[in-house]
Amino acid sequence: MGKTGDFIVLKRREPETMDRLIEECIRDMKLQVGLDDVRIFSAWDEVSGASAYTMDRYFRNGTLCCSISSSVVRSMLLARKSQLVRQMNEVLRNASGPGMSQGRTIEIKNLILR
Repeated sequence: MGKTGDFIVLKRREPETMDRLIEECIRDMKLQVGLDDVRIFSAWDEVSGASAYTMDRYFRNGTLCCSISSSVVRSMLLARKSQLVRQMNEVLRNASGPGMSQGRTIEIKNLILR
């Protein structure tokens, strides 16, 4: 892009797909970590069925940590911990949408329930 006088001159570029433009925006605006968190939390809600009892959650370095408000629900989830991790990873592997191309995968390695 150049400026001549009071006019802005745009250089002609090859057309790009919307998917490619969205990927560029996500990269340029550094939104990937936030999008990954949204996908992980959505997988937790879908697989665990405990979204109503989940007070707080965060994902860092492959570990998903969830604070559960009910000790009974937390005990039931702890009994299914490895199954939950496996099912959430399956949901994440099958996810599609912006930010998921280029062979990018998110994996939950550990689940901590408080």
